[in-house]
Amino acid sequence: MGLFSSVLGAVLLLMIGGLLVADHALTGASQQQARIDATQSAHVIEQIVARQVEGLNTFSGLMLSAAPAPDSAFAILAHGFARGRGGLREVWIVDTLGHARWRMATSADSVRRNITYTQPHARSANVMVGAQDGYREVLVVRPLTVRERVVGTAGARFEAAGLFAPVLSDSSHTRSLLLVAGRDTLLAAGAELTGRRSPSYEVPVAVPGDPWMLAVTHVEASEGLRITLWVLGLVAVAFLGAGVLRERRQALRVSERSAELERLSSELLRANRTKSEFLANVSHELRTPLNAIVGFVDLLRDGVYGDLSPRQAPPVERIAASATHLRHLVDQVLDIAKMAAGRLEVHSETIVLRPFVLNVASELEPLISERGLNLSIAVGASLPRVRTDPTHLRQILVNLIGNAVKYTPTGGIAVRARLVGTSEGVLARRPGGDDPTLLNRSPDRRRIWIALQVIDTGIGIATTDLERIFDEFEQVNAGPRGDSMERGTGLGLAISRRLARLLGGELSVESQPGKGSTFTIWIPVSAADLEPNDTHTSAAAPASA
Repeated sequence: MGLFSSVLGAVLLLMIGGLLVADHALTGASQQQARIDATQSAHVIEQIVARQVEGLNTFSGLMLSAAPAPDSAFAILAHGFARGRGGLREVWIVDTLGHARWRMATSADSVRRNITYTQPHARSANVMVGAQDGYREVLVVRPLTVRERVVGTAGARFEAAGLFAPVLSDSSHTRSLLLVAGRDTLLAAGAELTGRRSPSYEVPVAVPGDPWMLAVTHVEASEGLRITLWVLGLVAVAFLGAGVLRERRQALRVSERSAELERLSSELLRANRTKSEFLANVSHELRTPLNAIVGFVDLLRDGVYGDLSPRQAPPVERIAASATHLRHLVDQVLDIAKMAAGRLEVHSETIVLRPFVLNVASELEPLISERGLNLSIAVGASLPRVRTDPTHLRQILVNLIGNAVKYTPTGGIAVRARLVGTSEGVLARRPGGDDPTLLNRSPDRRRIWIALQVIDTGIGIATTDLERIFDEFEQVNAGPRGDSMERGTGLGLAISRRLARLLGGELSVESQPGKGSTFTIWIPVSAADLEPNDTHTSAAAPASA
């Protein structure tokens, strides 16, 4: 959760950074557009002024001879000069003495005006600005030369708005233009700008005379796009931020829950350890008086304190059976407590399996005969020796045979052992032939095992209960609660599987309801205990009881 919150936080920062970069890019694009527009407009103004200056040079031919040219010639040139020049109000020519030689006015107000012509000896072109009748005017003056000799001056007067109409035609509600000549404002065009404006860009305009400056201001064309981008981006950031906060709160809750679970787990472990120690101590303390009870009952049965009467013998036998059963339960609880505490010790010895199994079966033979069951044993004499703890193996085998007797009403019980596994690539044969199914069920097919099986023809176990029977205090098809000696505690199989694993093996079961069960103790075999003739075993003659 903490890592996920960190990732969301990083994504949130990246989104904010992306919004800022996109906004900067859009703003930069608008500013670049205004800069380009200002440069282009200044270039157009320079071209317009240069065209007027060059156009006045057409009047030089009128000054070639000493005799004055006819007025008609000037009129033709003047009309040609005026064609295509917007805003022209007057054009004239003066000689070097300042006397007007020709003049043509294109508007009535210019005819009525008494104009004083200046700069009769101008050596270079000049552009001046002024105001007349509420109009801003541009005065263009150029010397007329013949054979590099100044013979007069030509001039033209323009209305600024008409002269620079090509530039003003591009002005709109998104653009304003300001043309300043020296300290005078020559031209101001464009509507009052509303909305966010990009900075004004001032560009110098190269014209003869005083310097001009052009300032262009744009409304950002991408303002709508920027607003949309910011709205959508901020909404996404808000949702993502809410997600980050939610995940953070959830991470804090999970952290608190984890801390609480750790605390509870520690308390449970401590309580479980205390329980195990309590069970171990109580079981140990109970076993001492139980041993005394069993001992004195045996003395009574043996007649040490006098012969028992026929009326006393059955209660004494009942006491002996109950005490033995109680001591067995106490031993089981003590074993569980030792296993939980990790204090159960293993003392390995090398044993021969066949006499070991026959010895255990002989002890349980009276119990089997009492239930009217048959017992068969098929343990090959040529099976390899095994190194294990005989006490624990004996306890497992007694528990399995005892359970088989308990849950087998009729029929019989069989104990058989087979060698399963591989040794140097050769299949280790078990008595009775190969059994691929048994080989597939081994805990580790790379090792050699002895499968010691207890098979009964009892009531069987349902498939859903095959694992549950190995849990502590779990029983399937248990006897009545009032009959505790018949019912048991549900610890036998749990202890048996733990002991089998403690010995390096495993305890497994296969069963079908109504057809009996097969419990298999997997005992590991060391390769050093295998003799050359161990892989060629023959079936042992079964013993029956």
